Amino acid sequence: MGLLKKLITGFILLIVIGIVGVFGAQYYYTHAYEQVPVEVKTESVTGDVFYLSNVLEPGKYLIKADSEGIVEKITILDENGNVLTESETDNLIYGSSQRFQVRIDYKATTNGPYKVSVGIYKLVKK
Repeated sequence: MGLLKKLITGFILLIVIGIVGVFGAQYYYTHAYEQVPVEVKTESVTGDVFYLSNVLEPGKYLIKADSEGIVEKITILDENGNVLTESETDNLIYGSSQRFQVRIDYKATTNGPYKVSVGIYKLVKK
């Protein structure tokens, strides 16, 4: 029984360390870097839509999506349209040494118009 207790405690400790690491990294990038706007837009749309950014230069970026509907996912694509990574959040920090594009999928929750916004900021060391 003692071994099982140690395994469960170790597992819970690893989860806590992982959560602290993720939030710590996000805190570091939002406070140690200046956010330089690259693409910031707000529009009123109807139905399910997506936003596709211009091709972005290599570097670290903060990607923020907001909607009166639902932000389904943020997808990072290479120059040829191949999926590099996906995130089902509305906020993402992404760094790359290659050029890439950002695609954000929005889902409507009503039949009428709703607002969507996107903010892509280059992170520059202060």
